[in-house]
Amino acid sequence: MSVPVLLDPHRDMVTDLLSAAAPLASSSDLPATAPRSQTRGDGLLIMSKGLGVRHVLLAFLQIHADPRNLVFLVNTPSREVEQLQEDLMTVTAARTPSEDSADQVHPGMLKIINNETPANERAVLYLMGGIIAVTSRILVVDMLNKVVPLELITGIMVNHAHRVSDASTEAFILRIFREKNKIGFIKAFSDEPESFVNGFWKLERTMKLLFLRSVFLWPRFHVKVDAAIERSGRADLVELRVPLTRSMKEIQTSLVECMEQCLAELRRNNPTIDAEDFTVENAFFKSFDSILRQQLDPIWHRIGQKSKQLVNDLKTLRKLLSYLVSYDCVTFNSFLETILTANSTDPTAVFRSEATSSPWLLLDAAHTLFSVARQRVYKKRPGASGSAVDGVPPHIEPVLEEQPKWRVLQNVMREIEAERKRMRDHGEGSVLILVDGDRTCSQIRDILSGLDLTVIKAEAQERKTSIANKSKGVASRKRQRDNSEVIDVDEVEVPEAGGSSAAANANRSKALMHGSNGTGQLLRRLLRYYFRWKGGLSKVTKNLFRRKDQKTDSISGGASRGGASVARGRGGGGGGGRGNAPPNKRRRVRGGGNAGSSDTGRHNHGGGESELAATFEEEAAEVAAFLNQSDQRQESSNGTFDKPSEDQLDPTSYKDCYGIMETPELVTVRPYASSSNSIAGGSASNGDDDARALEELRPQWIVMYDPDVGFVRRVEIFKAQHPEMRLKVYFMVYDNSVEEQRYLSQIRKEKGAFEKLIREKATATSDELQVMAVPVDQDGRVQEDPDEVFWRGLDTRLAGGQTIPAADANKVIVDVREFRSSLPSLLHARRINLAPCTLEVGDYVLSPTLCVERKSVSDLISSLKSGRLYTQCEAMSLHYKTPVLLIEFDRDKAFSLVTAGEVRGDISGWDVGSRLTLLVLSFPKLRIIWSSSPEATAEIFEDLKKNQEEPKIEVAMAIGVENVETVESAYSITPSNVLRSLPGINSKNYRHIMARAENLKEVSEWTIEQCQEVLGQEFGRMLYNFFRTDPKEDG
Repeated sequence: MSVPVLLDPHRDMVTDLLSAAAPLASSSDLPATAPRSQTRGDGLLIMSKGLGVRHVLLAFLQIHADPRNLVFLVNTPSREVEQLQEDLMTVTAARTPSEDSADQVHPGMLKIINNETPANERAVLYLMGGIIAVTSRILVVDMLNKVVPLELITGIMVNHAHRVSDASTEAFILRIFREKNKIGFIKAFSDEPESFVNGFWKLERTMKLLFLRSVFLWPRFHVKVDAAIERSGRADLVELRVPLTRSMKEIQTSLVECMEQCLAELRRNNPTIDAEDFTVENAFFKSFDSILRQQLDPIWHRIGQKSKQLVNDLKTLRKLLSYLVSYDCVTFNSFLETILTANSTDPTAVFRSEATSSPWLLLDAAHTLFSVARQRVYKKRPGASGSAVDGVPPHIEPVLEEQPKWRVLQNVMREIEAERKRMRDHGEGSVLILVDGDRTCSQIRDILSGLDLTVIKAEAQERKTSIANKSKGVASRKRQRDNSEVIDVDEVEVPEAGGSSAAANANRSKALMHGSNGTGQLLRRLLRYYFRWKGGLSKVTKNLFRRKDQKTDSISGGASRGGASVARGRGGGGGGGRGNAPPNKRRRVRGGGNAGSSDTGRHNHGGGESELAATFEEEAAEVAAFLNQSDQRQESSNGTFDKPSEDQLDPTSYKDCYGIMETPELVTVRPYASSSNSIAGGSASNGDDDARALEELRPQWIVMYDPDVGFVRRVEIFKAQHPEMRLKVYFMVYDNSVEEQRYLSQIRKEKGAFEKLIREKATATSDELQVMAVPVDQDGRVQEDPDEVFWRGLDTRLAGGQTIPAADANKVIVDVREFRSSLPSLLHARRINLAPCTLEVGDYVLSPTLCVERKSVSDLISSLKSGRLYTQCEAMSLHYKTPVLLIEFDRDKAFSLVTAGEVRGDISGWDVGSRLTLLVLSFPKLRIIWSSSPEATAEIFEDLKKNQEEPKIEVAMAIGVENVETVESAYSITPSNVLRSLPGINSKNYRHIMARAENLKEVSEWTIEQCQEVLGQEFGRMLYNFFRTDPKEDG
């Protein structure tokens, strides 16, 4: 991998944030000096997504990678840290020997500290200096325990600053840092401008938490950014607007109508909420879920079950819109049928939901959705008979409509291959295909695996020469714009399978073989899996709900009645072909209307039989019967597949056809990092993985199968960094679709966010300093009043003449596991001294006699079910005079365990209130405190601390430990947490396990005699069975 090149905008960003006092350890590519100002290098950098925040962050790592510095990098996932470490090593290896050794990046100066690093090793790493990437929870504990030399810290860099909130651990770290260090810098980075405009004055509140007074904005439309991209020349862009098929248009229109009706019903049921943002356009994005919960969480306990179901339905409909353009027709129909069975009213349905059925299923648009989606996959031929074709029942006529982008992608690959042949003399280049999601990536690989690239099909030639040929089914129109071209590909109709009854099997075979090699194989395989799944579902239904006198007809009849409530009506509720684009779509369109049906959301209460009346369960039973007969015939035929023997396999015969490909010849298909679970775990990944892929592969052709705003900018930056490369980009998007609407809305939202941020920053008092109108002491550098410091450190309470040091006064001992919550940060903000350690009993120790076990609502319910709370209350009652159970609710949610309609008059073993009652009866000393929020909890703790003796950390750590000498370090908690979560392990016996075994692997290999020897008969058997149980076989 090559060293990333800093463009002029990147250098300007570094200059804005660079402190004049920082010792430079970088090459001449970085600015050697920085302007001296009162900001001292502090600042918040906000840039557009994809402009290269990784390059700026890497530049600062080069600058401070010196043992004379001590710089912390926080709020960065482990995968990103590993990538930055690798990039820094690449930069170090690229240094020339002639450079001054004093200005070189020191190897190994980016150290990583996580939960596997011992406490004594962390203390040594802090004193060695350099750049340390550390998890926030470990750093705040080390700061409170004075393991970190706060006065020696050069600065702190906060990545992903948009995630910092008043309850985050990063804000806690910066507050501790600024109290003891007035000189070190604080730099924050973010590429999510939309996050800073949600709510009231979000930017100023975030800057206050970060102790910053300066903000630097770099949008894509910044003059310097645009000039840097134009200077190196843009990549050749081919924009392919792929039309949706007629059935996809009907499905999209139906889904949008269902979303409109759900939003309208939600507004009608909750007239008191602010529904200004409850629009269909906003509902296309995942961020709409947070907008909904922000409005509904405070009244969640008062809204009805129907409104809660509508919130879930909006998520489901948004996913279906994405699945429509991402997944094949078979998979999409499977999702719909799963939703249908989940809302079935039949008591024998496998996925029957106890909650209220989704209201949108009763709409005419839903009828159109289900019927058209099924017609894309197959059609039923009642009364048909004959033999099976490729595992498909005889009464099924396959249709298997291809995704329109598949054919266009194949033509693009043929065109690239032809261009490769013409450029053989100039060297070949690789191809990079980017898709949205791992599943789509797998499908595209299957489609391209059997594609013949040696011959350009007629469709590709027609698209290339722009010759309209309707008989071939493809036509194209080109519109030149600068160095890019926009191509509209007309709709390709898939021939419908059908015919007379005499040629039924021949037609079905022809329908199964339609499409190209890769797409045909993929769809046929998915269709076989689909019918296997459907037939197996019928078997599960019979096994679960079989009665002595129950027959298959009754099951089918029940399913029909359940499906009729969803499918009743005469179909067509989508408004037909009147509108193809979303109703509220605002974009430049060359002709065409953007109408949406407005009257198709009515409920149809007619009693006529529809096409969906013969529903899922009936078809499942028919498919199951056919599969049973097919399996019996296969067993009786005794036909086996003859595998070739090893003697028949000649390894030398493969040498001419197979081998290791050179990198320039590769065709790489990979998902966008932000949409993949295989790259970095979904939310833990970001677009930096895509930027690194561009640097590593250096493709000559890029095919963007799905649009992504961030990756478009990364391609622009990559081309600007490598102006000598010839790069061609194919940008594919469904024309007049929700996919295009989502892409355009994302660009418009980002632009609007920057415009709002620029207006906020326009209140600057000086154009030179670019400092917002914020308090002078907001950066925390102003020295405090000595009188205030004196009186705050003075303890005026004389406990019988005893003098208590100020550092030990008003102290609360906190278990280190509690630093996952926001309560320790709120306690510290109230000037309460925190002493982190590992507690065996309780979570907070306020005095020698007062111990508190804090439970959130979810933790309370799980602890009551598992019995862990009983053990914890027993330990607190044994060692403390006043044990307290604190039940803490979320700030933005209802202060209630149950709603008014869920209150029961009798005692139930499954009811939370009944279990709490039994808990209090079992432990009379136990006190229960109800807290509405973490802020209220901090205030309660402050009141409980009054007139109480100060606890001692040595005594608190020893409580509950049978042997005081076995108290571990206060921070090595991960192995013990995993061990204590296993069956048969509790707070009393887990230390015996740790003393006998080296690690968890050794425990898993113990015999049952060894387990029972350490834990006893019952607990030993539970632990032994846990390690020997196969979760797949455990029903």
